[in-house]
Amino acid sequence: MGKNIVIIGAGEVGYNLAKSLSKSDFEITVIDIDPIKCLRVKENIDAQILEGDGASQRLLQNMDMEKVDFLLALTRIDEVNLVASRISHKMGAKKIICRLRNTEYQHKDAVITPEQFGIDYVTYPEKAAKDEIELLIRQSSTAEVHKFKDGQITLVG
Repeated sequence: MGKNIVIIGAGEVGYNLAKSLSKSDFEITVIDIDPIKCLRVKENIDAQILEGDGASQRLLQNMDMEKVDFLLALTRIDEVNLVASRISHKMGAKKIICRLRNTEYQHKDAVITPEQFGIDYVTYPEKAAKDEIELLIRQSSTAEVHKFKDGQITLVG
């Protein structure tokens, strides 16, 4: 049996990640408040589906969080992701990955930080898109671009 992964949010990111991970040896649980999104997951992905609020203490308490290897808070609402992360952390989830749209949380002088919510890794989709577009623009004015280590290192000349 593979790692136990809980995905909160069955939008495009959560749905596609669940679909991809379900093809490997992972035990996937998807939580979403939208019955249509839950039905889409049920019909297309080998995963357990829970229809409900991913930031609900009651819903999350009914899960055995100590057995959750990864909790992925991927809704479009930062506050839902933060609350779900905090509850899951307090209940024993091993690793928490959180999607946040508001980059204020990453500033050094931020009053509230992801770490205070027990979050191990944060992804900022808007910042990632901006960085990628900026890189494409900068690379278009260069003569050569070489990528090494699966894209982790870029040599521009």
